[in-house]
Amino acid sequence: MKNNWIMKQTWKDLLFIHWPVDPAFLASLLPSQLEPDTYDGQGWIALVPFTMTDIRFKGTPAVPIFSRLYELNVRTYVTYKGEKGVYFFSLDASNPLGVWIARQFFHLPYYHATMTFNKTQNHISFQS
Repeated sequence: MKNNWIMKQTWKDLLFIHWPVDPAFLASLLPSQLEPDTYDGQGWIALVPFTMTDIRFKGTPAVPIFSRLYELNVRTYVTYKGEKGVYFFSLDASNPLGVWIARQFFHLPYYHATMTFNKTQNHISFQS
């Protein structure tokens, strides 16, 4: 097994919510080199809220104030030259430093958002 990872993160309290979308409409929203990946003849838009913890780069410890955030992904499934992948329309996160690092160094479409997360024994509330 290769040991070429650069970053560690743990995803908790993850929810996948999917809506079917006409593949032709979805294609109009994507860069021209991507095609919608379909299931049962439909394209899909996903909304994915979760908590990310233990964020750190290889060789560094997790720093409590910087190593936790709430995130909300708006995404779809695509193919590029026959390879399946995920295309992110937006990645919203609660930590401004994390957003800055993701945009500057990984060129990902992260945006800072005000988010709240509350968890009880039987209920999770997530707002963005």
